[in-house]
Amino acid sequence: GGISVPYEITAYPIKQGIYKGVFSFESVRSASNTGCGRESSSSNAESHSVWYSVEIIVDPPPPEKTVDLFCEAKKALALELSISNPTDSEVVFDVTCEGEGVTGPPTVTVGPKTEACYELHYKPTFIGKSAGKVVFVSEELGEFWYELKLNSEKPRPVALPQLSAELGKTATTLIPLRNDLPDSSLVHVTLTNSPHFVLHSPRKVSVPGNDKIDLEVTFIPSALGTSDNHTCLMEFSSPQLGEWSYTLQGQGIRPSVMDAVNITCPLGQVAQTLLLFKNPLNHPITVSCKLLERNKIENKVVPTEELFELLVGEELIPVPEKGILELPFTFRPLNMAHAASYILVEVIEDGSPVDGVKWQYPIKGTPVFNVSKGYQLPVISCKAKERKEAFMEIILDTNATQPSKTVKYSEAGIMERPSELKEGWKRKDSEHEFSFSLDETSLLTLQHCSTSNISPPGLTLITFTLVFAPGKPIKKTVNLTVDSKDGGRWIYPFTAHSTPAEPDDTIVIRASGLHKDSVVGMRLNSLDSSSIPYSALIPLLTLNTGV
Repeated sequence: GGISVPYEITAYPIKQGIYKGVFSFESVRSASNTGCGRESSSSNAESHSVWYSVEIIVDPPPPEKTVDLFCEAKKALALELSISNPTDSEVVFDVTCEGEGVTGPPTVTVGPKTEACYELHYKPTFIGKSAGKVVFVSEELGEFWYELKLNSEKPRPVALPQLSAELGKTATTLIPLRNDLPDSSLVHVTLTNSPHFVLHSPRKVSVPGNDKIDLEVTFIPSALGTSDNHTCLMEFSSPQLGEWSYTLQGQGIRPSVMDAVNITCPLGQVAQTLLLFKNPLNHPITVSCKLLERNKIENKVVPTEELFELLVGEELIPVPEKGILELPFTFRPLNMAHAASYILVEVIEDGSPVDGVKWQYPIKGTPVFNVSKGYQLPVISCKAKERKEAFMEIILDTNATQPSKTVKYSEAGIMERPSELKEGWKRKDSEHEFSFSLDETSLLTLQHCSTSNISPPGLTLITFTLVFAPGKPIKKTVNLTVDSKDGGRWIYPFTAHSTPAEPDDTIVIRASGLHKDSVVGMRLNSLDSSSIPYSALIPLLTLNTGV
């Protein structure tokens, strides 16, 4: 029988891991054959081999040191580790960093018999505790590592610049939301004070990869100065980006001039509208309402008739918290000039911090001169898919003080060429400034040519080039609006009429035989840069039998 003997194997790995190899053993046995008492001169050598497959599992060595790292999520922390080289030659270490938010250079070089600092960065994304490590490996000195105990704490809110807004107004800011990951990330947004801070986006937003979006937040004050009601915590959470937050602080300041209220009225008539005053405070108030500079026209005070009238008395009016007070007022223009006034709303509460707070609302009145009953609508016409260019002339009276009873003060015409002035009339350049607009711009193009004063009537003549390019039969009334820089407005209606176009082509369908289909094709074009849907219609089919 055979015997067993031990064979000692020594392994000295320089780093952790799994090592595989093969050990082979070979034996040689000699034998001598004898016969009839004689020694044989021949011998045979027989060999025998055995091999073993070996797998060595090398565990990591004990850590050089255990380091506790504490850092707020979304912020960064730096750690310096000292690495020494006792050899006489330069050593390059390969470095592996493990752990959520742990990063560092992939290699570090240490000179002979010196030390070097390796800077490790810890920038966690998610809140909580986790484990990490940093491993140094070189061919000359082997492997050593540091154990990291990672502690990511909830980040403190970042304070944003203070927002200031007048009572009754708002202030808006943009908050950037960045995603440094390659894929899009979903972020959930919450606000702790939504009555005073309004988010103008969904509470769940998707941020594209390697991009950012801006979230618009509006502050609505409800008191003077800063208070707890003017503070908001805005929190963000994302499965991919972690958690972070901002602190928003607002300040309410005394109001000054509010947004203007515009009112239009035909000359010689009276128009009425409402000023809606909303109490922005978080408690009821008592206010007084007054109309200031009620007769102001072009910075001059009209001594007689009133342009504006506030239809409420001078008594104090209570307004509930966040309530709305309707203030009706009228406008009666005296001529074709801009009129302005102010409505003053003032808090009357002795001893209250808001006593004497005033809201001043500008009132802007625009007189409108409509055409008279005898006005005949000018007409521009052509066939569909054709282009018609004509001149349009309007005559207006900037000094009008009452609606015209004759056509001459509201005259408009469309003609092939500019008209001749009446005998004795003279033309000179006008100093008045006007702006012009059409309420139909898809079919018509308006180009201003000239503005002239005509004397002796003392009227203003304005000439335009009008281009009409309809794509299909249509008939509609279009309004040309003329606004004076001095505040007056004139409206001139006219008719745009297009008749059916000539046929584009004649389609001939030849029969293929009885009970057989015949097919014919046609090409349709789009004059637009995008696709246009067409609908086909055969209103009447006539059969020609040739009889």
